Amino acid sequence: MSKKLIFKKIWYKNIFCEEFKELSSNNEIEFKKKIAILYGPNGTGKTSLSKVLAANNQDENMSFEVEFRGSNNVDDSEIFHVISDQNSRNIIKGEAKDYLLGDDIEKEERLLKEIENGFNAMCNSIRSKLKDRFKIATKTHKLIDTVIDNEIKTFISNFANSRYKVDEIDKEDYINKVKSLNEETSSFDEENEIYKFILENSKDANSIIYKINNLKLEDIKQNLRIREIEENDEAIKIINKFSYKNECIVCDNQEYKKDELLKHKKNNKENIERSLDDKTKKILEGIINLVKKQPIDPLGIETILLDAIKTGNTDEVESLKNEVFNYIENIGKELVNLIKNSLDDTLIKNYEEYRKLIESQFQTSEEDELYLKNVISENIGREINIDRDEKNRIKITLGDDEILGTERDKLGLSTGQQNFISLSFELLKAKKSKCKYIVLDDPISSFDSIYKNKIAFCIIKFLENKHQIILTHNTELIKLLEFQTQGCFELYMFNNTEGAVNGFIKINKDEQELLLKLNKLLDLFRGKIWQYVKDKDLFLMSMIPFMRGYANIVGNSDVYKKLCKVMHGYEIDYVDVGLMYNSLFGGHEETLRISTKELLELDLENREIVDNEKYPLLNKSLYHTLSYLFLRLRVEEKLCSLEDNKVLNEINQEKQRLGDEYSGKTIQQIIDGVFDRRDQAKVKERVFFTSRKTLLNEFNHFEGNMNIFQPAIDITDKALEEEKNSILKALLDLDNNETNESTECNNLLDESAITLQNI
Repeated sequence: MSKKLIFKKIWYKNIFCEEFKELSSNNEIEFKKKIAILYGPNGTGKTSLSKVLAANNQDENMSFEVEFRGSNNVDDSEIFHVISDQNSRNIIKGEAKDYLLGDDIEKEERLLKEIENGFNAMCNSIRSKLKDRFKIATKTHKLIDTVIDNEIKTFISNFANSRYKVDEIDKEDYINKVKSLNEETSSFDEENEIYKFILENSKDANSIIYKINNLKLEDIKQNLRIREIEENDEAIKIINKFSYKNECIVCDNQEYKKDELLKHKKNNKENIERSLDDKTKKILEGIINLVKKQPIDPLGIETILLDAIKTGNTDEVESLKNEVFNYIENIGKELVNLIKNSLDDTLIKNYEEYRKLIESQFQTSEEDELYLKNVISENIGREINIDRDEKNRIKITLGDDEILGTERDKLGLSTGQQNFISLSFELLKAKKSKCKYIVLDDPISSFDSIYKNKIAFCIIKFLENKHQIILTHNTELIKLLEFQTQGCFELYMFNNTEGAVNGFIKINKDEQELLLKLNKLLDLFRGKIWQYVKDKDLFLMSMIPFMRGYANIVGNSDVYKKLCKVMHGYEIDYVDVGLMYNSLFGGHEETLRISTKELLELDLENREIVDNEKYPLLNKSLYHTLSYLFLRLRVEEKLCSLEDNKVLNEINQEKQRLGDEYSGKTIQQIIDGVFDRRDQAKVKERVFFTSRKTLLNEFNHFEGNMNIFQPAIDITDKALEEEKNSILKALLDLDNNETNESTECNNLLDESAITLQNI
């Protein structure tokens, strides 16, 4: 069973929405993998959440309630260890023992060696007993199947395999299983003749015991002459044995014709065998004849089967099968006891002591030292050294100066270098923490690309034995973690917006792949997406910016130029976006002729573009993209239509002069044309629209980063609503008619109606 955190409450003054006071839905964080990523745009409360968890209910201004599934013995004081973001993180003060392993390394090494030796001895002992006591020397031996418990069956099969190495044993799982077993009561005695017989004849599907187990009573058909086969066999043996005699060995008859008698007995036997049905022949050849070859038959198998065939009465055969089953059952119990008694108390004690030791302190491994020496030294340009003090405790020095316990201003390091070292220490400290869950708040936000990758590696490697909750607003970190170790995390959207669906919203596997791999996204657009499209027209419209960027990248200049015609508010040409989609991705042959006019008349209130259950993230992204496309068009259309400006005339002149080569004016060029820099009265408007330029462009240009999700999900629904209203109001403020300003504003807001649905 996978581990879960089920939050019932998250409270921090007025930062979290009302639902967080009593969370009843979207309140689970599941750890099928070691990492759970909570993605949320800036302003959603990620850092506040980390502060709440860090406080561990010790601060009266914040609190949480959490339930655990799949985790035992969780102490409320040891739940979350939080690594804060760069703004909250400082160089850690203290002695080396506060951060690194310094306690009795020799003890750890000694215990580990004793454990390894103990498991090796145990494995050899079990393997020897399986071979000597139970005649089990292969992993496929049929007696292994007598064990009911699948885990124990696997253990025994592994031990019986001569190629199996003790290093492959999950020691913790094995010990826990052994400790959970009860001693089985059995009458097993390897010196007993019946047990000996069964052990010698149970190896595989061709063995006697296997065939008896699988013998069906209804297959036994009566044949009165079955015993004659045995009689003729014995006669043939005697004649052949005393072939040198000229008189009958039994009655001394001098007229004894041994050749004729031998032939007669053989013919009798063959005739009787020919008279047998196929199933009886199978019993005779597959069981009875095999038993005859054994030195003893302690179960009386031959007699019981021959009598049953002669009389047609199968009661004794049924009793035989039950008897064999009971013996085999006892063997199975004894195999369980073998595992139950395989560990001595000293080995268990050593392992438990070792586990406590490594859980309570940082493990000084070669990888840890390489991390400190290489990663940190490379980043700060100064040599990091790792030494041990007189008590064999580790200390870290930067040149000749010990880092731990040194004041920040005396380190001679930049803020960025300090942050890097600080994060390194924090990761080491988290590795040693007793807390079950490590929370990391935007761990890569202050670092350049090469070190972001190294940090992603360190997060996975150093905290591989910890459950991690990573809070981030950057899809780059998500991709870095995926590229370091495929499938290492579960992904959630963290939402905290009034009137929206809030909490930890699970992103399904399909959407994770779309987010991480462009080829998967393109494959979706080329195929099955149309099964999930709820509004074909809105879908095609929302795809216009992405399609234009993709067309530009793949060199489809014709589609690129045509799509540009519906991405500027001053354009009037119609474009068939349905055909454009089909030319890029295929799979859609319907037409949709639109111009900017149709886009500006959109009503986006409470609209579902693609199936919100199947693709909630994609639906949200498309909706945000379409909303910002609308806003961009509205801004350009309004600015170009203002009286006494020359922008639209310039556009028309350039279009006439350049024809198909005209690529359009940028939104910045339009702003500069409308709001003359020399006109001080236009400063406010110019500053406002220039400050919105990047935001408007980011949602409509994908050439630099073909990520349809990043710009759209990097803003909350609430923030998008506020941006929308502020832009529309600014457009209305450009109208000089103050008398009609209020009415016109309301009309425009009603007309546009871009009230974002809760996604």
